Amino acid sequence: MIKIPNLEHLNVITKAQNNIGKHLNYLIDVLKPAIKHGNWDEFEKLDIGFDTNGNSLGKIIDNDAWKKLQQFFTPDANKTLTLDFSLDGKVIERNLQNELKSLILKMMWLSPRENSFTTLYQTLAGLKKCIKPLLLEGVNSFAYIDINLLDKWAIEDSTSLNFRREAIYSSLNKLFIEQDGLSFDIALTNTLSPSELGLSLIEREQFSVIPQRLYWQALCEAESLINKLHPIRDKIEMLSNYLITFRSKIYKGYASYLHQGVSVRPSGEYRWRLENSNKNSRVANRLFLEAFTKLTSPTKIQITSLIEHYEPSIKESFYDNCYPERHIIVGNKTISNQSQAEQVLTKYSGVCVWALMAKSGMRGDEINELHTVNGCYEEVIAGQSIYLINADLGKTVKGIQSKQDEFVSTKIAMKAYDILQAIHSPLRQAHNSTRFFHKFREGFTAVQKASITRQAKKWFEQTLASELTLTNEDIMDLKLSDPDRNFEIGNDYEFSCHQLRRSFAYYLVGYELLSFPQLKQQFSHVSLAMTRHYAKNASKFQKLRMQKSSKKDLYTDVENERVRQKAQIYLNIYNQFANKERVAGGKGKEFTKKMIEQGLNAFKDKTDNDMLTIEYWENIIKTGKRHIHVVAPGIYCTSQSCSLRTQVNLIGCVDCDNDYIVDAVYAEAMRKEAETHMYFDIEHNELTPQTASESYIKITAAQRIMDDLGIKYEPVKFPKAVNKLLIYQVGETE
Repeated sequence: MIKIPNLEHLNVITKAQNNIGKHLNYLIDVLKPAIKHGNWDEFEKLDIGFDTNGNSLGKIIDNDAWKKLQQFFTPDANKTLTLDFSLDGKVIERNLQNELKSLILKMMWLSPRENSFTTLYQTLAGLKKCIKPLLLEGVNSFAYIDINLLDKWAIEDSTSLNFRREAIYSSLNKLFIEQDGLSFDIALTNTLSPSELGLSLIEREQFSVIPQRLYWQALCEAESLINKLHPIRDKIEMLSNYLITFRSKIYKGYASYLHQGVSVRPSGEYRWRLENSNKNSRVANRLFLEAFTKLTSPTKIQITSLIEHYEPSIKESFYDNCYPERHIIVGNKTISNQSQAEQVLTKYSGVCVWALMAKSGMRGDEINELHTVNGCYEEVIAGQSIYLINADLGKTVKGIQSKQDEFVSTKIAMKAYDILQAIHSPLRQAHNSTRFFHKFREGFTAVQKASITRQAKKWFEQTLASELTLTNEDIMDLKLSDPDRNFEIGNDYEFSCHQLRRSFAYYLVGYELLSFPQLKQQFSHVSLAMTRHYAKNASKFQKLRMQKSSKKDLYTDVENERVRQKAQIYLNIYNQFANKERVAGGKGKEFTKKMIEQGLNAFKDKTDNDMLTIEYWENIIKTGKRHIHVVAPGIYCTSQSCSLRTQVNLIGCVDCDNDYIVDAVYAEAMRKEAETHMYFDIEHNELTPQTASESYIKITAAQRIMDDLGIKYEPVKFPKAVNKLLIYQVGETE
């Protein structure tokens, strides 16, 4: 089924396909059998679907109707995508065209999977590339595409298909995935990957990181400016209102001037106070004066209406007469006209967008989808303030990530969000708009992603204009992160906003301030491989950091803080032991047993050092005698080679000899999530032996952790549908 962010709109569209003529459900009663039977004469006469008023979206045969579908499904889309059933401006062979249309209709209306409009567009674009090669083979159906034909095309390299790019596989795999209900057979026996053709994907060119020198300076400049702006948000909001109303107030003042009587020069010439600086202004001024001189004793309202219609260019030297209160002060800036207001707001908006991206790793399109209500809020967890940004994801997959998502950030990011609200909320209100960002000129309409990132880029380049020349230290940073690229001392650093996402990953992982699972969640990635791609070569940076830590600088500050935090984790765990609170995990059970045998002596080591002091654990960690890292909230591992640094599997933590489990918050959350997924799979007929066993393992592992911690809970009762797919262990295991 088509995937639409606005669920209410999707619900209305779905209902609009019911009760069409004599059919209770047009999609099931008419479209589904037509797609399956493949009678193209009948198929082409049918409707693509119906709009919310019950009107046809167009006939299947009408290619122009297909081109208008995006406006119907996703009217607020940032990018225009057209479902075009022609090839290089020419008509596609009929059978191939209708096979494509039937596939797209299946994905749009009948598929059990959710397909965004972008997916429909990309699938169509990819499969259209197969048309010429198929016709050259003397066939006119996608049914002839099998692994042997694809292998032949890849070896001969005689087509425009690039088998070393992911896009072609995504399109071809839709044939296999959506084959049920199509009129033509699919010869592919499984989803494809490059390895089946003996190929590997071309690694995408990575964005370079921002050199530490420039990154640090920009972060300091952004933080300083945002801290100055945050207390004067009310003045910034006034500046936006000033910008919106400036022209109308100038026009109102000019209308009063004309209504009172235009002053006359000694020569008898009227002083119209208009600026004829360019062709457009000369034309507008002439048309206005022609219309004005035709009026007899015009009222002020009539004059104002004429001015607003023709928009004559009034001399700025006359602005004070029209709008005496036009000089305002915001911070240390004096604003006197639209242009100055626009420049200041562009700068303020740019620094805030830059800071949000730098402090969260968000994509430009996710920043564009910031929520206008509750888009950033503070949450206190265990006494610590956490700042969460709400936005909509740019790339989503059902079951793995939701359309609406949260990004963890910092207090500076929250201040930046507050300032952006002050800047853009008056512009939104002027248009009754739901979009967050708006232009500072030309009607103040909503802007696209590119405009927002341009503001951030402009702020960075203007603020660091005198610092952008690459130094030897910068080159070392850049070559370490991207050894295959060439950088030269003396060249200016070229910045793009996506480098903030790359730098966020690279430096946080490089400083070991963030693990890959945490980064994967923050970036909303489907695969850990993509996350690792962003943090590529961060391990080399870690080694460099460790080499440099002999001298007192940022590296050693970070290292000392890391040691202190790890020591605090150990101390907290052993305080729980001392307070006779339960600690689960293999390591926890081991020490509990030791306490039973030795009592308080269990808290002393061979040299009688006290394990209940922070100094003890700091020394132990500094000397490398102990290690600890966080696997998940409340779950800690002491193994250097722990495989769960990349994925959390609770069953591996329950009795692991290296684990401490101090609370069941994460386990209970995973249990609830697994239970929800289990019932979702049952309800949607998607339960398989694999998903059943995964849910069972997660739930039982979580319940075992809660048992070990002495936490009461209501055990999950597994439905019959799950139980009959499970193979239970009988007898003893080795």
